[in-house]
Amino acid sequence: MTSKLNVVVVEGDPKARLAMVHALNKQVGINVNGIASDVMQARMQVKIRKPDVLVLGVNQNSDAITHFLIQMTEEKSLAMVIVASETLPKSSTYLNAISSCIATVMIKPPLETTVQQAAFFDKLTQRIKRISQQFTQKHGPAVKTLTAVEQPAPPRLTSSKKNMATAERHHPTQDKLIALGASTGGTEALRHVIAKFPADTGAVVLVQHIPTTFSASFIDRLDQASPMHVVSAEEGMEICKGFIYVGAGDEHFTIERNGQGYICHVGGKDPMNSHCPSVDMLFNSVAKHAGSKAIGALMTGMGEDGASGLKKMRQSNARTVAQDKASSVVWGMPGAAVKIGAAEEEVALNALGDHLITLCK
Repeated sequence: MTSKLNVVVVEGDPKARLAMVHALNKQVGINVNGIASDVMQARMQVKIRKPDVLVLGVNQNSDAITHFLIQMTEEKSLAMVIVASETLPKSSTYLNAISSCIATVMIKPPLETTVQQAAFFDKLTQRIKRISQQFTQKHGPAVKTLTAVEQPAPPRLTSSKKNMATAERHHPTQDKLIALGASTGGTEALRHVIAKFPADTGAVVLVQHIPTTFSASFIDRLDQASPMHVVSAEEGMEICKGFIYVGAGDEHFTIERNGQGYICHVGGKDPMNSHCPSVDMLFNSVAKHAGSKAIGALMTGMGEDGASGLKKMRQSNARTVAQDKASSVVWGMPGAAVKIGAAEEEVALNALGDHLITLCK
């Protein structure tokens, strides 16, 4: 049987990104195994997902896209289909990529009807297969490695994480799902906890109250601390074994059941409990879609966000834990959970990571 081509979709518009992922996954011979909203995230997705082809949506030319294309053309590491909303400038960057069989360009027409949409995605699928074949004939199989350009040094990988990074496929988790929530004092507390999680832990979803400008560096620090892969949660992203998904921007992060696994939903900016993203929003969705397959932990933080969501998790037969008062910087959120009976037990920070893994068994 012919194997499918693994594809990473890069598209800034959330609705367009989700539509492209769903449409391509229905095509014969195509498997979307990663998504990104910009080229910075695309670099991380390529490193983790190791696709055969990158589909890059270009709504407006930018220096970041130009640098990305130059890098790919120089490294000859990956084939790419550029889907542009308008005619691209005839610059040497695009021309070199095309002439080197690194990229092909498609202009995206108005997709106002289902017939137009079907025709477009059929053509896109043909382009994906063609550029993959042309790339392989000229350059050999995709190297699937991109060096960093204008981004922090890559995360340090433990031997177990390196082994996972070389795997060809990542699969939806069917194991226990760990949900974490934190605020004041949480950035360091979370690092301590996830450092205890083995690389093959099912999956983790978490919300940390943090200004958007610090989200990227926060996620990078978590990734350096954990044997698991730590990524920013993106709309429609499949939740896979061995990954930690972080909602730390300015939109709510929730999950939804998808077959035997789960997908991420990111959207909505109306505060809940004065916060966006809200821990309660995440925990409520975990209670609804994961139920007894989940484990929730509410950690150090001011206020009460997450307490009612943790109680809903307990009511749906999930295992629930609150960080104890002695080890919390602020015992507001976990304290509120204890007061309303949302937590089965209180656990000290230095024992929390190991305890959550025990609950997964």
